[in-house]
Amino acid sequence: AIALLFFTSFTLAAKSRLGEYYLGFGYSVIDGGKTVDLEGDAFQITANSIASDSTDFILNFSYGRAESTLDTNGTATTSDGTTFNIGLDYVYHYDENVFQNGMFRPYVGLGLSYLGDDLGVTLGDDGFTWSFLGGTEILFTDNFSFMLGGRFIGLWSDFGENDFSLHTGLSYWINDVHGIALEYNRAFDQEVDFITLKYLYSWQ
Repeated sequence: AIALLFFTSFTLAAKSRLGEYYLGFGYSVIDGGKTVDLEGDAFQITANSIASDSTDFILNFSYGRAESTLDTNGTATTSDGTTFNIGLDYVYHYDENVFQNGMFRPYVGLGLSYLGDDLGVTLGDDGFTWSFLGGTEILFTDNFSFMLGGRFIGLWSDFGENDFSLHTGLSYWINDVHGIALEYNRAFDQEVDFITLKYLYSWQ
């Protein structure tokens, strides 16, 4: 009973990536590719806003450039292009689930976005997209947490054009206002990796 009371108190005090007002500014390195060798980088901006006690709106924006190299019979063909995405997620998080000396905060959500992708970094074509997302946040301390989740995304114009991506992230809140995060995402069908370093600014 004492342990349960302690972790319940910890849950209420811990700084989270869910149920908070904050902005995120990130720089991503892009690498991989299924049929071509992709390399590039991108800038990201995220805005998390509380919709209710258990739901959030998350606005995502990214813009970057990538270079694609195709090796055919020893001849390398190189092209470059841009990747652009803007979208909005609606996320429901299950709060105060305590298990094994840590706090798990599962979440599920829906997303809509517009994708402009010259080289197929995210999907094989441009257009409006739908997505389903889910996972959990694990709060180890008041300031340190880990996100583990996934997103299934597809094009509205072609439901056969879709992909599943793994989303992970370590976050450390320096104080109630400033934080940093290191994130790793992998798009499995496209076989592309994204490594992102992000600065977090919270005003709650």
